[in-house]
Amino acid sequence: MGLEGLYLILYLFAFATGCMALVLSVVFHMRETLEWTPYFIVFLSSLLIIVLLQISIVFIHLFTSGLILLIFNYIITPVIILNAAFLIVFIPYFATWVIAQPWSAPYSIFFYSLSGVFIVLSTLDLIFIRLGLFSTLSSALFIVTLIFTISIILKNLKNIASKDVRMVCKTIIIISFSFVPLVILSLIFENLRNILYPLYFLGFSITIMVFLFIYFKRIPQEVVNEITLERLGEYRISEREFSVILLIKEGFTNKEIGDKLAISVNTVNNHIANIFTKTNVRSRIDLLNVLNER
Repeated sequence: MGLEGLYLILYLFAFATGCMALVLSVVFHMRETLEWTPYFIVFLSSLLIIVLLQISIVFIHLFTSGLILLIFNYIITPVIILNAAFLIVFIPYFATWVIAQPWSAPYSIFFYSLSGVFIVLSTLDLIFIRLGLFSTLSSALFIVTLIFTISIILKNLKNIASKDVRMVCKTIIIISFSFVPLVILSLIFENLRNILYPLYFLGFSITIMVFLFIYFKRIPQEVVNEITLERLGEYRISEREFSVILLIKEGFTNKEIGDKLAISVNTVNNHIANIFTKTNVRSRIDLLNVLNER
C-alpha cells in the first residue's frame, strides 16, 4: 500500500471526526434554530462529501487503474471544483458574520469574482491538457482566502464579547497559521497536496466538536425560564426592541423580522444596533449568550 494506505487511514479518520461534528451541529441547530446553522450544516456536509469522494479515489488507486481511474477522476473533479469555489466565498462570509461585520460590496464582489475565475480556469484545466494548474490555483486561492480570514478575525478579535466564540476564533487562527507553510510548500511539492485537505478538515472538525461539547456541557438540566421584558429591565430595552429580541432568539433574519413587525429592514437594523449597544454585545451569538444568562 505505501503512502496511499496512509492517505486512506488519514481520510477515514478525518471522515469519522467530521461525521461526529456534523451530528453535534445538527443537534445544536435543533436546539437553538439560529439563522446561520443550516448554512453551516450544508457547508460541513459538502466537506464530508469531498472527503468521501477522496476516500473513493484512494480505493480506486489501490485496486484499479487505467480507464476506470480516469473516468472516476473526471466524474468527481467537477464536484471538487464547485466545492472549492463555494469555500472561497463562504469562509470569508462566515468570518465576517462571526465578528458582526457587514458582508459589504467590496468583499462580496471580490470573492464572488475570485470564485468565478477559479471555476473557469479549473474547468479549462480539466478539459484541456492538465499541467497542474488546478492544484496550484486551488492552493493559491486558498492562501488568499486564508490570509483574509485570519486578518479580519485578528483585527476584531478583542471586540468579540463571547468567550466561547473568541476561543473558537483563536483556535482556528492557530490552525490556519500552522497550515500556511504547508500550503505554500504544496505549491512546489505536489505530494503534500494529498494530505493538506484531510489534515485541515480534521483540525477544523475537532475545533467545532470541542466548541459544541463545551456548549452542551453548559446546558442546564432544568428548563430555562421564559425571557420577559421585566427580566431585561437593567438594559432599558423598549417594547419594540424586545419584540425584535424575541424574533432574533427564534432565528429570524432581519428581513423576516421586518416582515413580521411590518417595519423596514433599515428600522430593524437600527433596533438591533441599539440592542447591541444597550447589552454591550457585537453579534447575535453574544446577544443570545446574554439572554441565556438571564
